Amino acid sequence: MKKATLKDIAKAAQVSVATVSYVLNNVTNQTIPDETKCRVLDAAKQLNYVPNLAARSLVKQKSGLIGILINRANNEGIWKQLRYASFINRLERLLTDRGYHVVLSSLEALNPKLDVISERKLDGVFVVDVKSENFHLISSHFSEGVPLIVIDSIIDDPLFYKVNFDYSDAFAKASASSLLHPSYIVMDSLNNAELTQSIINSSGIDPKLIHMMEDEDQLQRFLDQHADKSGVVLNEFIGAITAKYANPAKLAVICTADCPEILPAAVTRVQYDNRKTDEAFQLMMTLLDDPRAGPEHKYIEVEASPSAE
Repeated sequence: MKKATLKDIAKAAQVSVATVSYVLNNVTNQTIPDETKCRVLDAAKQLNYVPNLAARSLVKQKSGLIGILINRANNEGIWKQLRYASFINRLERLLTDRGYHVVLSSLEALNPKLDVISERKLDGVFVVDVKSENFHLISSHFSEGVPLIVIDSIIDDPLFYKVNFDYSDAFAKASASSLLHPSYIVMDSLNNAELTQSIINSSGIDPKLIHMMEDEDQLQRFLDQHADKSGVVLNEFIGAITAKYANPAKLAVICTADCPEILPAAVTRVQYDNRKTDEAFQLMMTLLDDPRAGPEHKYIEVEASPSAE
């Protein structure tokens, strides 16, 4: 008879592989409903599952390594290439100051390959801008009680913490600080389609008036159609390009890359001052120190600084 696997149990119990692993290994840093635990244990019993004791013995070993997994698309524009530069730089420095070594890996967004990264035993993992359909493929490599925090993604799985910007708050502050009602939005498309759609919904702008940045020529043509109108831009690197073709005084930029200094002086800036990075770091430290001390709510939305400039 074929030996039952975690995947078999997950299918029978209608849960993720990660959930099965957490239940069978009695991991304490995840809050799992009793009903779900019972389904998993019943499925394991029905399938005569035999645990891998060798793998289980490795659970409590620590490596001092924290992974940052960045999902990348092919032929990314410079605004995408630099989008997480400040985030990575600050997060790496914070982790290094706490004595951790950082393993940074770029994953192909459409077809992530984790052979190299899975050879490292990581104490914690940050997964950045991941396609929801690929998330469990990635998370299954780190399912043995390793804290995994998702950045810039909406994932329908209550086991994992997600840290995102509060875009409703950002759009409100952009409008209030610029004293102009935006007529259009320019933004970057994310790998995580659910977050992209959430941003669009939060904007309150007709989707026809939202431009997804692909190249500079298309952006210029879009802006020509909205000359002398006010707009909101997400990502400072896109904002700097937009300011070449639009009146900077009529632009408000939501500084999702934490690099506001690259923008022209006349542009209104909604800044985060590294709040997302600091929030993600503190959450990881909390989970590593005491797995049960994390906040109850698994979606953490980071608000912009109190006033825009």
